[in-house]
Amino acid sequence: MMVRRRVLAALVSAVLSAGGGVVRAAPGAPRPFVPSERVRADSLTVYVLTFGPGDHPFFKFGHDALWIHDGEAGTDKVYNFGTFAFSPRVIVDFLHGRMTYWLSVSTLPVTLASYERENRTIDVQELTLAPQAKRELRARLDLNARPENRDYKYDYFLDNCATRVRDAIDGAVGGALRASARAPARLTLRGQALRMTADYWPLYVALDIVLGPDTDRPIDRWAEMFIPEELARGLAAVTVEMPAGPRPLVRSARTLFAARRSPPLETPPARGRTFFLAGCALGLIFFLLGGAAARGGPAAVAARIFLGLLLALWGLVAGFVGGFLVYVWALTDHVVAHHNQNILLFAPWALALIPLGIGVSLGWPRAGRAAGAVLTTALAAALAACLLKIGFVRHQENVRLLAFALPVWLGARGALAVTARLGHRDRPWS
Repeated sequence: MMVRRRVLAALVSAVLSAGGGVVRAAPGAPRPFVPSERVRADSLTVYVLTFGPGDHPFFKFGHDALWIHDGEAGTDKVYNFGTFAFSPRVIVDFLHGRMTYWLSVSTLPVTLASYERENRTIDVQELTLAPQAKRELRARLDLNARPENRDYKYDYFLDNCATRVRDAIDGAVGGALRASARAPARLTLRGQALRMTADYWPLYVALDIVLGPDTDRPIDRWAEMFIPEELARGLAAVTVEMPAGPRPLVRSARTLFAARRSPPLETPPARGRTFFLAGCALGLIFFLLGGAAARGGPAAVAARIFLGLLLALWGLVAGFVGGFLVYVWALTDHVVAHHNQNILLFAPWALALIPLGIGVSLGWPRAGRAAGAVLTTALAAALAACLLKIGFVRHQENVRLLAFALPVWLGARGALAVTARLGHRDRPWS
């Protein structure tokens, strides 16, 4: 630990020194960053710190902060809009979309050490700002950081650490950042979310299911800057007017620490074939179990039991997902999850298959017929989701989930249909 502190102290010393240039380092090693040697009339230097993704699901989108170096006072303050408190209530607030974040101020060594420990890339961009603009920016940030002003309602897409930094910089340059970001975005909100989480399947699938059609509408570069990486790109594209003429907003850019991990994908993976094959595999298992349960013999009882248990399990998963989507739409502030058409793919009433599936395993006739009715309505809902692609309602990018869910519902319904045609008199449950 003492060695790490000495390494970090050397890094910060190099960052604040006035000479040299950039020292090349092996991947993963800290890279000292030297501020521009240009003589300034004021003592302030403003930087944007961009932190790459981490391992934890909360860290997959990266992070942003503003660093202001005061050469006269010898201070370095890092303004971080991504601070929140871990507590028992944080889960409830997260589920309801009512997370409270705040602006905190920390020192540069503490900040760099924290993200280095998490093996997250640290990039820095020095901004070209007029002396008065830098002083006003620091004054606004200090005012914002007061306890009575620091809190805000966090939104992953609309109001987060990156958008707060974006807005602060845009104010400092008189709206030049926003004016330069009117072009169409590279991706939609969903596209950005899926590319950043592509390496972590549980989060990737969960986001694809939960996000509604609002995340699929066209956006501009300004809205796309909710991703720190996209904000860094946007800053590099801006030109500002200075007394000596137009200048790039980003005076210089360097990497302070290169993480030992692969960078995020530039575009989200399609994965439609993977979803379709998974759905077909599960649907085929349903169908084969139904056929085996209808043929009689000792194996039929085992097939019937497994079929019923699989129906119950699928009903639990699909029904829970559908019920959760209804809950998010009706009772939370997650506006990007409202009007979600995936409710049709994961029918909330599929929860009825939990007791009905158990009844099928036990060979109860009424359970089999009721399960067939539930599957018929769920299949009809999935087909209705397909019809929505014609364009009667807002477009939602859920072809992957359609490719998965439709074969499953077909296979499950087909399993009970096969048992109904081929079933023996001693098994009228099908």
